[in-house]
Amino acid sequence: MTTRAHAKIEETEKSSVAARRRTAIAAVAALALLLACYGVGCLHYAHHFVPGTSVNGVDASGLSEEDLSLRLQEAAAAWSCKVSGDGLDLSVSSSDVDLTVDAAGAARQLRQEAEPARWPLDLVSPTRRELELASFDAEKLSALVASACAKANAEATQPQDAYASLDAQTGRFVARESQLGSAVEPSAVEARVSEGARRLSASCELGDAELVQPATRVDSPELLAAIERANSMLALEIPLVREGSEVARVGGETLAKWVSIDSSQQVNVDGTAIERWAEGSLAASAAHSNEVYDWELDVPACAQQLAGAISNVSAAPVELPMEVVDERPPESEGARELGRHIDINLDTQYARFYDGDGKVIWRSYIVSGKVAEGRSTPTGTFSINAKQTDQRLVGADEDEDGKPDYVSPVRYWMPFLGGEYGLHDASWRAYFGGSIYYYNGSHGCVNLPSEKAEELFGLVNVGDKVHIHW
Repeated sequence: MTTRAHAKIEETEKSSVAARRRTAIAAVAALALLLACYGVGCLHYAHHFVPGTSVNGVDASGLSEEDLSLRLQEAAAAWSCKVSGDGLDLSVSSSDVDLTVDAAGAARQLRQEAEPARWPLDLVSPTRRELELASFDAEKLSALVASACAKANAEATQPQDAYASLDAQTGRFVARESQLGSAVEPSAVEARVSEGARRLSASCELGDAELVQPATRVDSPELLAAIERANSMLALEIPLVREGSEVARVGGETLAKWVSIDSSQQVNVDGTAIERWAEGSLAASAAHSNEVYDWELDVPACAQQLAGAISNVSAAPVELPMEVVDERPPESEGARELGRHIDINLDTQYARFYDGDGKVIWRSYIVSGKVAEGRSTPTGTFSINAKQTDQRLVGADEDEDGKPDYVSPVRYWMPFLGGEYGLHDASWRAYFGGSIYYYNGSHGCVNLPSEKAEELFGLVNVGDKVHIHW
């Protein structure tokens, strides 16, 4: 290598070293400058707020604590808030509610929270604080809100609570969703506006939270418990029995007409509806008779027992309460063994028609011959010798006045002893049975109520036996 080449290399190395020295000096100088700037910033922001800093929307950029306090006082004095939403029209100003603000306290708090050493980071991400720094006359604000709410609610709709209803497809109760109305809740509005006032908010937007809320939600434990209880009632199958034998069975669709859930989540059983139902087919099915008594369903007692069983969610058989509604004289001894015949008991003033099997197929109270005048109905065994309609019964002239002692038109005539004695209707009588025969009896015939005479006329045959006795 030549001497010239060596000299050139040495010159290049010297230039490189000089360049590195200059770069290092520049870097140190820049760092010193940055540190100086940072230090100056720390000193400055120890007493001033970093740009971008705000409290409750009031810009505190570059302000001192005292300056921020003054600005907050100015903001409080000029504060007003527009309340909107939910059909409400309300504006509130500082003077309306005597609003004041702890400006010094808020500025001090913000100053204490500031960290001067972080000012470069705060420039990138400014501090924006929301403090409840204002106070006001709560009664004045409440009056303003109440007046605005009353006006808004004048034509508003109220909320609808969640409720239970019977699902037509399943036959079970289900919960239906509650619905918000348009009515506003003054206390909720007041709380919302109060919060805005404490924060010096310029606007306050109301929403669903400030509406009157339904008292009952779809997931209300009380509502769900009522539905569960009501559905357990609808699942019942209750046998209705008389002397151990089932007469009817209640369940399903019938129960659904009686069970309801009211707005207080109370499960009710409609006793009146049960009574109406019991008065119908159940009463007809339960009624029965023997030859002494007629029994009918005690409808009010039945409704009470059945309502109790449903309320107690009991599927145990319900014994139907029966009551005696009519009592007849006892049968004549041995009458059932005499075959087909009409048994007329003059002592009890009662008649029964037996078929060939000894079964009673007709019965009625009677009025027989007048005993006081010796006109008692003849006793013995006779036979029906005719069946005639629209006859005139003409009596003898025993008082010898030239006229028949009586002329009685009858609709149904069934003589059993010649043409003088027979069974017939007596439309002129209002009462039968008892002791009427003794003082106001017939001339010897057997008098019957009109409807009973018609029934017997349709059953009896010429030749049927008539057994008359005391």
